[in-house]
Amino acid sequence: MPDTKDKLKELLARHDLMTGAEWGRKRAELEERRVRGDFEIDRIVPGEVVGDGEDRFYRVVTEFPPETQQGGLALGDVLEAIPEHVALCACDPDLDDFDPATALFLDVETTGLAGGTGTVPFLVGAGFFDNGVFRLEQTFMRDFDEEEPMLRYLGALFARGTSIVTFNGKSFDVPLLRTRFIAHRLPFRLDGIPHFDLLHAVRRIWKLRVKDCSLGNIERAVLGLERRGDVPGADIPLIWFDYLRTRDARELKRVFYHHRMDILSLAALTARLSRGLAAPGREGFDHDEDRLSVVRLHFRQRRYDNVISRAEQLLCGEPDPVLRRECLAMLAFACKRRQDWEGMESAWDRMAREFPFDPLPRLELAKHYEHRARNLPEARRVCEEAIALLGADEDDPATHAIRQRLERIRRKLAKGGEFDL
Repeated sequence: MPDTKDKLKELLARHDLMTGAEWGRKRAELEERRVRGDFEIDRIVPGEVVGDGEDRFYRVVTEFPPETQQGGLALGDVLEAIPEHVALCACDPDLDDFDPATALFLDVETTGLAGGTGTVPFLVGAGFFDNGVFRLEQTFMRDFDEEEPMLRYLGALFARGTSIVTFNGKSFDVPLLRTRFIAHRLPFRLDGIPHFDLLHAVRRIWKLRVKDCSLGNIERAVLGLERRGDVPGADIPLIWFDYLRTRDARELKRVFYHHRMDILSLAALTARLSRGLAAPGREGFDHDEDRLSVVRLHFRQRRYDNVISRAEQLLCGEPDPVLRRECLAMLAFACKRRQDWEGMESAWDRMAREFPFDPLPRLELAKHYEHRARNLPEARRVCEEAIALLGADEDDPATHAIRQRLERIRRKLAKGGEFDL
């Protein structure tokens, strides 16, 4: 019979466990390697020290061929992004001249997520096209005294961009960088150049369907991209502070990966947005929620011809009734803005038939028949039909508005319909 010591050895071997003595030796060995610098950043994430003397920082440069895939799209696809589409989804006419070939795709990792004067960017990355490749530069400060030389270098790098692309950069990245440049009395070269903040564009197109528009969730839902070996963004500040204390950069390898993926996805999402908006009809987006969001986007930009064409294409399918109702309403209002009275009347009539208990279409039809078509009997019929369907709830604002209109129409008819009050 095996004794207790043999049983313990067998159990440890089976589960790949260590004894206390073995674990102590392992810890001592790891500590010795730390002291030797085996886990310093240059051993874990290959790069180079930039600068001389005390004015130094660490930089990692990676070059990606344009055919490099990021979520089913090649990085080079962003070069085909149409400026008009970028300006449209950004709701920013300053981006009408957006040129992806000279844009900077920018992301920052910091010592805190709340921002403020005490927050420092320890990892700043910029991706851009250079000599036919997508060049990604990740600048990293190994300690607080490397911030100023890193920012001076970034100032020169920023000067090459004609625009910047970020994800929530208008609220976080750019204000934070501005604060740090000012603190070091350095000129901040990103002020005044066009800024495409993808977070707002992504929300306009995909929030109706995806709800959570964080970059990681959009990667999964829109690009079909699953990261491997990533680190949660909330853990990143603590990982850097641990590195300052231990000089152990092993966890930072995942931070560099996270940061690199963020920047590559900026290029892929820019390409995806433009490609979707450029495609005719229903082809650009696979889900009716996204297609309706595009109709909303054109409506917000007062591009009523596009609203009409895209709404009609969406209605050719079988969208969810909630989506269908909103689409019909935007179609009708777009026809009204274009003074296409026949199209407007047709859209409201269609909505009234499909959604008989919705007061909006009959209220709008009553206005049309009363003031524009000058058909008071038809206006009265529409109002009476609406009240019959909606009931006599005097507390309901829609019912109250229709009752008031009906009373005025009846007075006009009683007077012979001579006056348009």
